[in-house]
Amino acid sequence: MKRSILTITGVVILLFNGTIIEAQTPEQIAKRTKASTVVLEMKDAMGRSTQGSGFFVGVNLIATNYHVINGVHTGKVKLVEKEIRYDIEGVTATDKDHDLAIIKVETLNAPPLPLGDSDTVQQGQKVYAVGNPRGLEGTFSSGEISSIREKGTPRLKDRVFQFTAAISRGSSGGAVVNRWGEVIGIVSETRDDGQNLNFAVPVNTLKTLITEVGPVADFPNDKSSPGYKYDLPLLFIFLLMGIPTFLVIWFLPIVKIEHWSVAVLVAIGFGITKMVISGVVRSESFPNGVKSILSPPPPNDVFHALGCEKCILDLLPYVMKFPAYLVLIAVLLGITNVAVKKFELNGFFSTFFVAFLIIIGEYALHLII
Repeated sequence: MKRSILTITGVVILLFNGTIIEAQTPEQIAKRTKASTVVLEMKDAMGRSTQGSGFFVGVNLIATNYHVINGVHTGKVKLVEKEIRYDIEGVTATDKDHDLAIIKVETLNAPPLPLGDSDTVQQGQKVYAVGNPRGLEGTFSSGEISSIREKGTPRLKDRVFQFTAAISRGSSGGAVVNRWGEVIGIVSETRDDGQNLNFAVPVNTLKTLITEVGPVADFPNDKSSPGYKYDLPLLFIFLLMGIPTFLVIWFLPIVKIEHWSVAVLVAIGFGITKMVISGVVRSESFPNGVKSILSPPPPNDVFHALGCEKCILDLLPYVMKFPAYLVLIAVLLGITNVAVKKFELNGFFSTFFVAFLIIIGEYALHLII
């Protein structure tokens, strides 16, 4: 009977804080939220691309997650299912503890989404999530508030909402709305070791951040935040490879070198090779797909990823990074053994052992620097 009345009238009128609010159909909510939802396309200093979601909260102002814009070099934004991209001018407010940020785009605007009251949210309440999971723009999913975590999560401080509406990577920063189309939360994280273990920051926290909007600033560069990606200057890369190479091939008895100057030249050659390869991979013209395989970011939780079937494909490139690098250094040693007459390193196992020591030395020096 209740469903019939809703079908006939199309709306339910509620009195809320002195204003009349009309409940909306899922179709209406999807249409309205998608019109104000954006795709964030970010690049770090190495040219690696990441995507996130966001939504308009004011004139030229977009809300998203702190982790989406942390450590990036440049960024563009576009409305979902549109082609034109606009440069992000900068950041106007951030809240690292609650994983929130507000960015500004001068040349793009859309109607801001209405913000609800997250203090009234209850367990079991119907909600919808809108974002761009895995690049699938404007994905709209439904679910419910499965729990209210007053103490947050290991990454999120204070109160958070656990909800069941389906999300994935790329959904970060998207809106979680109620059945009246009001934002009650901002998507922040998901766990893949369970089904629909998703978390959102309450919108009242975002309301507070909006009051702190100030002049446009650069993207944050907080190395202590989970998932932060940064790159050493090319000169450091040269030294990190060159120094361990010299120490290993000069002092290790299984490598025969007539004079220390030969070891220096070989070390310089290795350092230049590593520096050139790093520079090519960082180039804007280098294919992002290949780049993501060659330089995958470390997972936030390796032990979780190992026990999660859905995370294996994301973890595999990172796991394969060390053996692939070991083979590369071994190949360079083999080429050196043939090309440099005063350098002698014989045997398959000896070559890989020396390559292993060079890599360990490089990582150890990296920790010191």
